[in-house]
Amino acid sequence: MNKEDIWVSSVPLPVSDKALQHVDDDFSKLPKGKELEQWNIYSPLWAPVKVENGALVLKDKDPFDYAKAERLFPASKKIIASFSVTPKQNDFGLLEIELQDAKGMASVRLTFDTAGNLSAKAGARYKNFMKYEAGKSYDIKLKLDAHTRFYSLTVNGKETSMSLAFQPVAYVSRIVFRTGDVRHFPDVDTPADQDYDLKNAGESEKKEAVYSIKYLKTEGF
Repeated sequence: MNKEDIWVSSVPLPVSDKALQHVDDDFSKLPKGKELEQWNIYSPLWAPVKVENGALVLKDKDPFDYAKAERLFPASKKIIASFSVTPKQNDFGLLEIELQDAKGMASVRLTFDTAGNLSAKAGARYKNFMKYEAGKSYDIKLKLDAHTRFYSLTVNGKETSMSLAFQPVAYVSRIVFRTGDVRHFPDVDTPADQDYDLKNAGESEKKEAVYSIKYLKTEGF
């Protein structure tokens, strides 16, 4: 019988809360076994984060949790983040990619959604850029000016129209890859006592979503 999950953390010393250099991570070229030394990962049993076949792989078959990998870069008002994503499916699963500040406030959120759309949060709604295919690699260049809030997106060499970041921040200093929605529960108004159980809490999803990230590079402009 399991009452509480057991979590194990590994924290490199000395602890650092900022990056001094921009990112240039090609997972096929990084030293084996040390690919994630500069990454912060959240890797539950049913939503693991691993390096496999020269790529960072996020899997998810957990109905209540997600996989997450984040990488710090120098705090920047103007940033270009380039990365490659290969979704193994396009009719289920979710991958959200965010540029955040040091407090975790997101400015831009890209989404590989459950309907096969590559989209971005635009205010209270989402803006669809294109349809994506299962098993196809997408080389993405995200260029953000946090001062003006405008960003551009280039996918496999094709540039989309300028878009407005959904939330203003003074700067961004990390990129996050996450296989689920951002959590807002519980909050300060959530009752302390819970008199119900989550339905089918001990069962995994029948299908496992998989996303492969080949590289990540950041630079200022």
